[in-house]
Amino acid sequence: MSDNKRFKAMIDNRQYTIVGDKSSQHMTAVIELVNQQLDQLKEIAPELSVVDRSVLMAVNAISDQLSKEQQIIELEEQLAALTAESNSQSTKKTNQTQGTQKRFPRKLR
Repeated sequence: MSDNKRFKAMIDNRQYTIVGDKSSQHMTAVIELVNQQLDQLKEIAPELSVVDRSVLMAVNAISDQLSKEQQIIELEEQLAALTAESNSQSTKKTNQTQGTQKRFPRKLR
């Protein structure tokens, strides 16, 4: 079972209790960012309700998450290709070294 913690947060002047396993520092950073984004939405579109601003933030967050996940997939694919290439080159070098050693054995002392 995970170590869930209760974290009290003030979001858009409303008190919330968030339960999770993240650190207080992480949650504080999240809450600050949420409040900053809500404030920006209030300035851009003051006619929107709290619910509408919250939905827009959720849509933006999910969009950002999907973009980051796609970037991770692409980076993992690049890493796999580079690792395969590196392993292939290492195998070639090992085979070349072994071939050289067979043709030119070391002198025994």
